[in-house]
Amino acid sequence: MSATKEMETSTCHTTADDFIGTWKLIDYSFLHEDCTVEKPWGDHVVGYLLYSAEGYMSGNLSPAGRKHNVEQPDTQKARRKRDYIAYAGPYTVEGDTVTHHVEVSLFPNWLGTAQLRYHKREGNMLTLRTPPVPAGDDVVAVQLTWEKVTK
Repeated sequence: MSATKEMETSTCHTTADDFIGTWKLIDYSFLHEDCTVEKPWGDHVVGYLLYSAEGYMSGNLSPAGRKHNVEQPDTQKARRKRDYIAYAGPYTVEGDTVTHHVEVSLFPNWLGTAQLRYHKREGNMLTLRTPPVPAGDDVVAVQLTWEKVTK
């Protein structure tokens, strides 16, 4: 799927209630404009996305093999932040999009922003994709696949 094409969805009746629950990260991919797929964290990822009935969300995700080393130089610590994503705030659903209104984030430049995601729901799977964004000479969309956690 091209990063610039709209995600095909069957969301004509999707509401915020359809998101409520806990979702486990299954896949984290970059979709390039030339239709190539890149897995920047590899095939093994971990993370959870929670949507509450009160209208709040929280997401935490990283590569499965992420190592913690408190004795890293500051330059290495700064780079390591790129392999962990954490943010939370209210969410709204409209048509084929869900918007995360960021109130707290690991990334200071996300604070106060509205993170738009296109969504597609199939059974117990939820796919979220960012709008395409310029990345150097390329255009990339980030796509995350989540599985609903059930007891």
